[in-house]
Amino acid sequence: MTKGLGDATEALRRSLIQRARPVPRRIATSLTTPRRAPEDARRWPPFGAYAYPHGAACQAGTVPTVGGAGHVISPLARRLRLGHAIRELRDAAGMTSAQLGREAGLDRTAVSKVENGERRPLDTILKLLDVLLPEGDERYRRLQRVARDGLAKGWWTAQEFAAMGARQARTAEIESGARTIREYQTSMLPGLVQTEAYARHRSQVALEDGADFDLNGTVAGRLRRQQQISGPDGSEYDVVLEPQAIERLPVPPAVMREQLHHLLTLATTRENISVRVLPVDARLGRGYVPRSPFSLYAYPDPEDLTLVAVDTVTADLLVTEAREAQRYAAMFDQLRAAALSQEESADLIQKAADALAAEA
Repeated sequence: MTKGLGDATEALRRSLIQRARPVPRRIATSLTTPRRAPEDARRWPPFGAYAYPHGAACQAGTVPTVGGAGHVISPLARRLRLGHAIRELRDAAGMTSAQLGREAGLDRTAVSKVENGERRPLDTILKLLDVLLPEGDERYRRLQRVARDGLAKGWWTAQEFAAMGARQARTAEIESGARTIREYQTSMLPGLVQTEAYARHRSQVALEDGADFDLNGTVAGRLRRQQQISGPDGSEYDVVLEPQAIERLPVPPAVMREQLHHLLTLATTRENISVRVLPVDARLGRGYVPRSPFSLYAYPDPEDLTLVAVDTVTADLLVTEAREAQRYAAMFDQLRAAALSQEESADLIQKAADALAAEA
């Protein structure tokens, strides 16, 4: 949960006084004069007051959550939304990054970092908004809130999860607060549904193949991430699996059998979790199957960007452009439509688990 606006502005005021920097006009106003909400403010829903799975709602002025307590809406998603908005405003004003930086008293690189979704101080962002938006513009108020949300720190930044690794921490930040998570996996089961034993064995293999991370920290982070779909008001989770993900043995038979039973339990007892298997003989409308696993993340606020993470061996490629994300969404819908039903998929998973009984 982020600090309240009063706490944030007071801390910022002290910092600015100490460094003798000019205060952005909105900050200066808020520190000296009580501001009254615009007359038309009632037309805008409180930030984060959108429909959530199972009816959860968020109070005005707080960071909205999905997935239970402590699940802030992805700060990275908020920073990317802010950067996209600032880039659009800059383009509309006919300004280059260098020109905007000069007008705001900032270096050009500061503008680029904000537009690329990197974490930057609040006063830097407000200086940019002061240049781009006129006094009293409603968009300023909304983007200021988005900027504050983008500075939030989630559970993945806590010291107890410091050893989970930068790649997994970034994934946790993307997943946090997502309204829906849609995944396509080719040969492995996704981290959000892995058992501890499955995760530990797969991580051990990666270490033996040359990866560099803390085994216990990685497993702890993976199990903590699963609260995003298993906690109260968990994200809607929809996964399409290739058959080899449940039939191939990347772990010992006993571990795989336990994993399949766990997957079956999630698929048949959680209303927010859907598991489908894409058979080898599936008839795809356009005959195209993705070459890499990918995940789609959509958030409660429709103005947040839909993010796509494409899984590679050593890193995840993050897709943020709306047109590209839409292509992945359409591709997922096509795969989902060609996959077995949830009931047929559950039967197939059960058969795969039964086949391992003699070996387990």
